[in-house]
Amino acid sequence: MYRRIAMGTVLLTMVAAAPVYAAFGASDLIYLPVVAHTPGAVGSNWATDLYITNMDDVSVDVAMVYLPSGLVNNSGLFSTRDYWLGGREDDSFGRLNENLADIPPGGTVVLRDVLAEYWLDILGANGIGAMVVAGYEADTLEDDGSRVNRNITINARIYNVDVQWVEDDDNPGEFIEEPAQYGQNIPGVPWYNLADGGAVSEDYDLSYEVLTGGEEGGALRFNVGVVNASDPLTTLTVQIQPFQANGEPFLDADEIEIVSVITMPPGSHIQLFRPFRDDWGLEDTEGATVRVSILGWTSSSADPRPMMTSYGSVVVNNTNDPTTVLPSFGDSYNVECMWGGGTEGVKSTVSPRARPIEIPSQH
Repeated sequence: MYRRIAMGTVLLTMVAAAPVYAAFGASDLIYLPVVAHTPGAVGSNWATDLYITNMDDVSVDVAMVYLPSGLVNNSGLFSTRDYWLGGREDDSFGRLNENLADIPPGGTVVLRDVLAEYWLDILGANGIGAMVVAGYEADTLEDDGSRVNRNITINARIYNVDVQWVEDDDNPGEFIEEPAQYGQNIPGVPWYNLADGGAVSEDYDLSYEVLTGGEEGGALRFNVGVVNASDPLTTLTVQIQPFQANGEPFLDADEIEIVSVITMPPGSHIQLFRPFRDDWGLEDTEGATVRVSILGWTSSSADPRPMMTSYGSVVVNNTNDPTTVLPSFGDSYNVECMWGGGTEGVKSTVSPRARPIEIPSQH
């Protein structure tokens, strides 16, 4: 099965439309678009802490799985609980933290340097990737249909472990080295806020996202990441395209629009490091935007869910201090259509959307 979305003349008008930021954060299935435990550029050294909060009125359990980067097919991680982290030993998760069981209403669990703690065996060459996190009513994970999904929120603090020189109080004029951190917060993306290749009609297009704040030069660098958040049988074709501050596309020496087209296997993640410079040959950009689009997909599923999410990060070169860039839906956004404003408050999504994955059955 293959679906292709028409591009053509609507390209510039879609980018020029006022972006709408997603604000709904709680869900029973959330994608963290990036987590890391890895050395980085300019001497940086990244780690990730997670903050998971129960937003429901009953106790919840949480389970999660790490998706290594590098455009590898991670669908096998959804077929067994061996690679999942959960809170109950009886649920047969391959990684265990009992704090993830019976989180009380309003309660929060903090996981420090989570990849180093639980996934060192599959970090891969980059030590970077994405995370899928599921919440459900405490002790209801049985495979007999009794599971009750419950709402949580999750945030990742991704920080560079560094040092700074401070004046020694006991010896004025002398400086000592102390630990320091420079970090950014990246919120999880609920499954219903994912870009959706099937959510396209004459009235809306939720198949693409726009990242702002594109900077590249001596002082700053810009990274772009994408997660294939589809079902485990769906491969995406994703296009990443930079635009100038005036809304016009960047062109190459032959006056052709600069784009990167990437095939993303199921569950895969990619981060482009400094794509303005290294992928597109663009120096000293300021005020640029990046459009990330689902061009099409192939799937062996009878009911494919072609979904993705993206992110950007602006990093100061001399301190490695990062700033998160969250994606915007670039097309017009009809709130009444999305949330059923004309039907007594009943939610009605713009396409037959559903959760793309589930926690695997116990073997």
